[in-house]
Amino acid sequence: MREQALPPPARLGILLNPLSGRVKRCLPRLRALAASVPGASMYEASRPEAVAHAVQRWQADGLDVLVIMGGDGTLQAALTALLHEPTRPLPALLVVPGGTTNMSAADLGARLKPEPALKALAAWAHGRGNAPRSILRPALRVEGSSLQFGLFFGTGAILTGVRYFHQHVRPTGVRGALGPALTFIRLLLSLLRNKPHPLLPASPAALQGDGHQWQNDWLLVLASTLDTLLIGCRPYWGREMAPMHFTAVVHQPRRLMRVLPFLLSGRGARRAHERDGYISRNLTTLDMHGTHHFILDGEQFETTVPIRLSTTAPLRFLTY
Repeated sequence: MREQALPPPARLGILLNPLSGRVKRCLPRLRALAASVPGASMYEASRPEAVAHAVQRWQADGLDVLVIMGGDGTLQAALTALLHEPTRPLPALLVVPGGTTNMSAADLGARLKPEPALKALAAWAHGRGNAPRSILRPALRVEGSSLQFGLFFGTGAILTGVRYFHQHVRPTGVRGALGPALTFIRLLLSLLRNKPHPLLPASPAALQGDGHQWQNDWLLVLASTLDTLLIGCRPYWGREMAPMHFTAVVHQPRRLMRVLPFLLSGRGARRAHERDGYISRNLTTLDMHGTHHFILDGEQFETTVPIRLSTTAPLRFLTY
C-alpha cells in the first residue's frame, strides 16, 4: 500500500551502525553527510541496547522521521525499541541499506546506497529534492522469552543456514551480498539431495494458526511480512486475506526436486501440496510449541517458552 509523498521533516534522527558492511567502508564521509542534514541529530550504535537507548531518547523528544542506516539486524533492533512500549506516535522510518544482506530494505523499495541516500535526504530536508517513496507495511510481533519485532522469522534450515554463514562464510572475508548468496546456494545443494545432512536437521514442533493445527518434524518454518526474500525468492503461496505469510516444509518432503523451483518463485500452489509436506498460508497469528531457537531478520534468539507470532498495525516505511 503506497502513500502520498511526505512534506520535508522538521525533526530527524539518524541512527547509523558503524559496523555495518556498507557503512563501515565509508564511515567518515557518511558522518559528514549526516551532519549536513538540517534538523537532524545523529547517533551511532551497533548493539541492540545502544540502538534502544538512542531510539527511546528520540521518542521522548519527538521525531518526524527516523533514519535507520545499517543492515537487517539494525532495523530489527530499532523496530523492537520503537514498538516495545509505543507510548508516543511513531515516526516514519527511512530505511537505508547499509548492511551485508539488506533483505528488508530491498523489499521495502530501497535502491540507493548510503551516500546517495543521505544526499537525497539532505535535499528533501532543505526543500529542494524529492521526497522518498512511502509504503505501509506491518511488522511481526514475536512473543517468546522476550518480546521482539521484525520482518522475517525463520527456524530449522533457515537457522542452520545463518549459523553456517557466520561460522564458515563470513570468516573468509567475502564481502557484500555474495556471502549470503553463497550460503543460500549451499543450502539449495543440500536440499536437492533430500537426504539427512547437518545443515538440514529435523525440527520437531507443534504449530497452530487461525484454526489450523500441524505437528511434525520440520525442515523449515518461516513467517514474514516481506513480499520478496533473499535473491528474489518468494516461498509462499497462501491466498488468505491476512498480513503474515507463513510457510512450513516437513523434514524430507516428497518430490522436492520437482517442487523446489515452484516453491521458491511463489508458484507453490501449482506443485507444492500439503499431502506431500508443503504448507503455506496467510495468517493473523501463529503459535509454535517445541521450538527453542529462531532467526529474526538475521539475528539469533533463544526462548524457553512457546512462541506466538502476530503482526502490528501498518508502519510507514520510507526509502530512496
